[in-house]
Amino acid sequence: MTLKSGRTNPAQAVIMAIGVRPETKLAVEAGLEIGETGGIKVDANYRPSDPSIYAVGDAIEVWHKLLGTPTRLATAGPAQRQARAAADHMYGRPNRNRGVICSFVVQVFDYTAASTGLNEKQLRSSTLDWDVVYVIPQDSVSLMPDSQPLFFKLLFEKPTGRILGAQAVGKGAADKRVDVIATLLMMDGTLEDLRDLELCYSPTYSTAKDVVIHAALVGLNLLHGELEQVPVTAVRELSEKGAFIIDAREEGEWEAGHITNAVNIPLSQFRDRLDEIPTDQPVYVHCRSAQRSYNMVRALHQLGRPNAVNISGSYLGISENEYFTDQATGREPIVTEYNFS
Repeated sequence: MTLKSGRTNPAQAVIMAIGVRPETKLAVEAGLEIGETGGIKVDANYRPSDPSIYAVGDAIEVWHKLLGTPTRLATAGPAQRQARAAADHMYGRPNRNRGVICSFVVQVFDYTAASTGLNEKQLRSSTLDWDVVYVIPQDSVSLMPDSQPLFFKLLFEKPTGRILGAQAVGKGAADKRVDVIATLLMMDGTLEDLRDLELCYSPTYSTAKDVVIHAALVGLNLLHGELEQVPVTAVRELSEKGAFIIDAREEGEWEAGHITNAVNIPLSQFRDRLDEIPTDQPVYVHCRSAQRSYNMVRALHQLGRPNAVNISGSYLGISENEYFTDQATGREPIVTEYNFS
């Protein structure tokens, strides 16, 4: 198998996920109008250009609730909903077509990956003003034997705080967290709405401040200008330019892997080591998952040092991001060892 970079990897099997195309041959032969996305164009009641016909499912063009544009969505849940709406219309029952938000879930080995709404790639090509939260809290209380990190990304609109999408990857209930966000998306929910949800809690299943609530609180800090952050994708450039990067983890964590030119100032020691932290340049802080680095950044701000910036995702996120590209391209790592848990 040859990668885009030119690197060749031996493989016994190669799995390609290339999507699906709508089968519209019958519709074309029947003279039905095909939409700009290649699916059958339908109205709000799922009737194509011939009003005596109904069309639902993978072959039709649907309306994206968040982007306000036509799209296609080949999943069973929306198809079932469309079929019910078409049947209701046949019997004169009212139907409210609210469009789709594109929710997905997949299992890869022992990881679950789920997504709903918009992602960063879609938002970069849109006209929306937006920001992103990237957090990696535990999916259950850390004392529980099955507790695992959950990589969670939440996207929201500025200045309204309207939620735009979310993605989650982990060994725990990533789908549950994304379903919460999907529900809020269909109800035009905001960060405040998410923050105020009362969700089920037991140490086996969650933490008292669930992953999605955690993300909402971070999002509100960003929305209100109480926190400045940079994403893990910016860390390589910062490292190569010699930026002052603080690793706020304890010494044992540092020894197990760190950014090559970072300075280890544990959160437990930093008040006694303030003279080591420059005041005339930006200071970028990370820990394991961004909780301790957040605390250090806020403390530095309160001490009159507004030059402190949090690294969203911290070392777990840096390791995941760097490992993927390092392996694909063979470039020199910026970390001594990758940490994944």
